[in-house]
Amino acid sequence: MISKIKLYEEFVEERHSLDEGDISGELLNPKKGKWMEIDPSKYPELSDEFFELISIAYSSIGGHAKVKSSNDVFADPDWTFWKGIDIHGSPDLDLIVWGQHTKYGIKFSGVGHDGEKVSTKEYLDNKAKSLTKKGFYGEVSGVLADIMMDKYNVPSVDDREDVEKLLKGKDITWHGKDPKNPNRSGEGWYSRNLGGNMHTKIMIGKPKV
Repeated sequence: MISKIKLYEEFVEERHSLDEGDISGELLNPKKGKWMEIDPSKYPELSDEFFELISIAYSSIGGHAKVKSSNDVFADPDWTFWKGIDIHGSPDLDLIVWGQHTKYGIKFSGVGHDGEKVSTKEYLDNKAKSLTKKGFYGEVSGVLADIMMDKYNVPSVDDREDVEKLLKGKDITWHGKDPKNPNRSGEGWYSRNLGGNMHTKIMIGKPKV
């Protein structure tokens, strides 16, 4: 597990930061080191900048399953929770996260960042901190799932009925243990279709179920 975390940290160090010309600093005037909530309905022009951040964050897996262009960034009406932070004092945003407000709490949907190690560390620290609070949850897979559960001790949702509630009845193939690695943490692994492809995931956090 340590080797997976090390590989992830090495990947983070290889990412490149954004080019000059970002507009979030001008529109939002973020304070360095302070998370701020963002209303996308007021700032649709942020879609290009956010898409670039999202593209960097998901570059190692071929992109986000639902965000394939800047037009997709604010297209899903369920994505009502957005927040970001300026880490470097640029003063544009270096890191964003987004999700959904649901009756079970806030469900995280994705992340965008500039690829700098300090930005991804802030993302992991902040995400783990949120997911250990009641009312925050999200689907994860791959190395991120291992980091959240093994390094940060974020709990998994291992009851099938609870997972199906949280996914609003979406079709899933339930596994329990990860079918490819039964020694992996968590007993709530499942597969479902996302963007036309099957993905094996696990729900983590503390939803209000």
